[in-house]
Amino acid sequence: MTIKLLPNTGIISCKVFKPELSALGIEDSKVIYLDQNLHRDPGALLEKVRESLTLLEQKKDLETIILVYGFCGGGLANLSSDRLKLIIPLAHDCIPLITGACPGNACPGSTHTFYLSPGWIDHGLTPYTEYFAAVEKYGKDDALWMGMEMLKSYKEVVLVETIAGLKTHHRKYAKKMAELFCLEFREVKADKSWLVNLFSEYDGEYARVIETGNSVSLELYPATEYSYPQA
Repeated sequence: MTIKLLPNTGIISCKVFKPELSALGIEDSKVIYLDQNLHRDPGALLEKVRESLTLLEQKKDLETIILVYGFCGGGLANLSSDRLKLIIPLAHDCIPLITGACPGNACPGSTHTFYLSPGWIDHGLTPYTEYFAAVEKYGKDDALWMGMEMLKSYKEVVLVETIAGLKTHHRKYAKKMAELFCLEFREVKADKSWLVNLFSEYDGEYARVIETGNSVSLELYPATEYSYPQA
C-alpha cells in the first residue's frame, strides 16, 4: 500500500515508525524523525517536537503537519501552531498505533505485555538493549537483575507484525529478550487501518484535527483503554 501525501503536508514522527512510514511509500524528505528515547522525558520530547514544528512553520508551502505520536505522558501537551493545522492520533502512547488497537475494554493481560515492533527493535531502547549496556558497567549478574526489575510486572513479550513485515533478526531479538528475562513469547499481526487513516486527515474516533491557534490537550484523548490484537 502506498500513501500519497498532499504536497502541503509534513510529518513529525517517532523514529520507531520509520519502517511503517517507509512501507507506506512516504519519503524521508517528508518526515522529521525524533529519537525514541525522548519518551523518557516528556518535557524534552515536547521541546524537540516544538523545535521541529518551528522549523516546518518556516516552509511556506506547508499547511498541515501530521504528528505520529501519542500524548506520551504530556509530550504533546499545549502544542500549537499559529500557521499550521495539526493532525494527531487519539492514542495515549505509541502502542495502539503500532498494534492497530481499537478503543474499548482492554484485553486480559495487555498491561502485562511488553510490545516490540520492527521500528522499536531497530531504532528504540528496550530492556534487552539496556541489558548489554549494563553488562559492560556492572557485569552480567547485576545487569540481569536490573532488567528483571524493570520487567517484573510483565508476563510476556509480544512481537507485532506491522505493515512493514518482520525480518529474521526481529524474531531473533524478541525471542532472545523473552528467554533472557524468563517471559513468554508470541506474535500478533497489527491492524493497519488506524495508521493509514492518520494520513488521510481522518477526524473522529481515532484522530483529531487541531486547527490553527488551538492546542493539544489531554482532554482530547479518550479515557477508555484499548483492545489489543491477540495471536
